[in-house]
Amino acid sequence: MSRSEQQEFFDKTDSMQLTLDSFIDSGSDQELFIASYLHGHFDVAVANIDKQLEKQTLSTTPIKALQSQLSEQLNDAFDANELSEDDARQVKALVKRLFSNS
Repeated sequence: MSRSEQQEFFDKTDSMQLTLDSFIDSGSDQELFIASYLHGHFDVAVANIDKQLEKQTLSTTPIKALQSQLSEQLNDAFDANELSEDDARQVKALVKRLFSNS
């Protein structure tokens, strides 16, 4: 993976972080809850992909790997009933929004 691809990944994840952080100032209590919940899973997924980048073990683009990792983590959490169905739906919508420009 080239340096520019790595930088593109970090730029994109920084932008996603800013989107999540924007709910602190402008979101409703519910939006803040959803963004905060997703932020925790997002940070773990980004850290895992970063490790794979360092080891050069990714078999796809970093953004696609992040999306896959995050989806897997969230599906496990939803299967464990960590959130209500409505909250899970809102988290999925926010994930879709984050990756819509990737």
